Amino acid sequence: MKLSLLKIIRRLQAMQLDQSGAKEQRRTFSAYGIPVCEVVYRPATHDFTFIRYSPQEEFQFDLLDLVAIEVYDTLYAFEHSF
Repeated sequence: MKLSLLKIIRRLQAMQLDQSGAKEQRRTFSAYGIPVCEVVYRPATHDFTFIRYSPQEEFQFDLLDLVAIEVYDTLYAFEHSF
């Protein structure tokens, strides 16, 4: 898998460490150039929203590790569906 769990964790940590003052940080995760899911981080509440595009689902997390696992599982399932 091209996007390893460690790379996903680093992208999510960058969202937490951002000092721009933005109300939220968004990252889209893709496989084969196709957007598969998105994560939104809200610094004010320190929570993550995980959005899966197909099937359309949305989950709230307060731990980075759980979001990273969900992103990894979603990308893995998408890449192995072909």
